[in-house]
Amino acid sequence: MSKIQIGVLAVEKQAEKTMTTKEVAEALGVSVDTIQKTVQKLAENNRRLFGEIKRNSQGGYLFDEAQATAIKLELQNHSKVNALSPKTTLEKQLIIQQAMQLQAEMIAELQAENERQAAKIKEDAPKVEFYNAVTDSTDCIDIGQAAKILNVKGVGRNKLFEILRKEGVLDRKNMPYQKFVDAGLFRVIETSFTLPDGTQKINLKTLVFQKGLDFIREILQEGRK
Repeated sequence: MSKIQIGVLAVEKQAEKTMTTKEVAEALGVSVDTIQKTVQKLAENNRRLFGEIKRNSQGGYLFDEAQATAIKLELQNHSKVNALSPKTTLEKQLIIQQAMQLQAEMIAELQAENERQAAKIKEDAPKVEFYNAVTDSTDCIDIGQAAKILNVKGVGRNKLFEILRKEGVLDRKNMPYQKFVDAGLFRVIETSFTLPDGTQKINLKTLVFQKGLDFIREILQEGRK
């Protein structure tokens, strides 16, 4: 059979998407006996694909796209067919289908990843905005400034002191308990002031680190649920 005849036959078979044993052999440039032996071997190792092979009216085999491709790949693995030889029409169709499916899967994975990233950004947005309110991560502010940054309706300096006392964070003198200081949430500093009579006084003041701001914010969010 000439190459022109093989091409015509392939076009005719494209509609039904099957090829006979002889057609596959001619397309791949091997003998019918080689195709039959290859099919027998594949049938033993891949019953799902070759368990039921269609037959034509003369009793010969009819191979679909997947089967024709599997036969060629098996022959290529054993150097029966040149890996660079022209592919069958059926195999070309299968490769296109597989490529389209792979592309669709990749697009779906990218979309899912984008959705996960968008959800993460949305989840972290309040915290990012919150931290951006403090210009330096080593800075600390007093409770009054913290209340302004947190910007919770009805919660000013005095109310925030009250909440933190109730939550067991500050003692009755509005000083943080040691465990919260050790955790890097608060610090206590000494401030001095002068009385009208000239007497110097020392005052202790509670300051909040950036990490402590986030801690207070979580307390306020829990209280609003």
